[in-house]
Amino acid sequence: MTVATVVAQLDVILDEAKSLSLTSKNARVVAIRAGESALGFKSITNFINEFSARTIRITNEINQHAHLLFKLALNQLRATQFFDHISTSLDKNSDAQAATTLNKLHQRAQVELQQSLSQLYLELQSLSAQFEEIDQQMRAAEYIAVTSRVEASQAGEYCASLESVSDYISSAAKRIKQAISTNMNTLSELERIIK
Repeated sequence: MTVATVVAQLDVILDEAKSLSLTSKNARVVAIRAGESALGFKSITNFINEFSARTIRITNEINQHAHLLFKLALNQLRATQFFDHISTSLDKNSDAQAATTLNKLHQRAQVELQQSLSQLYLELQSLSAQFEEIDQQMRAAEYIAVTSRVEASQAGEYCASLESVSDYISSAAKRIKQAISTNMNTLSELERIIK
């Protein structure tokens, strides 16, 4: 369930970032048509394209990490179940020879459980850092949206077209930030569970 939530929100982020990239290309065409009156908007489209490309790249990396997270969570579940079964067997067994074997298995199970928890925790930290990086990109996008509105207001007959680009940048950034917030909460919950 946790990994499914992360993957679903990654799809939202990726779709929005791709749309932002397309929007920046379209806005660049409009800015070129507007000529001198939208000269400042052309450079803004470069920024939009840059942070959308970076967001797409990071999202693709996160997607690979999400699959690893699923594998690590499954390994951790198996290690926990193995540890619990060995503990139960150890408690119920009265044979000395079997107890020696079970003690060795119990120690091995404990080591495997600790290793799986450590790997899972490190992967959660890595994912959180990547989501924070995208969140910073979206804060920059919101700032660019404000700046682009100012530039759009000077574009004469192309003003409305460029202002709609500014509005779209702002709304896409908010949707991406919401998806990131959902994933950060999901990862925090998982982190609380494994501690």
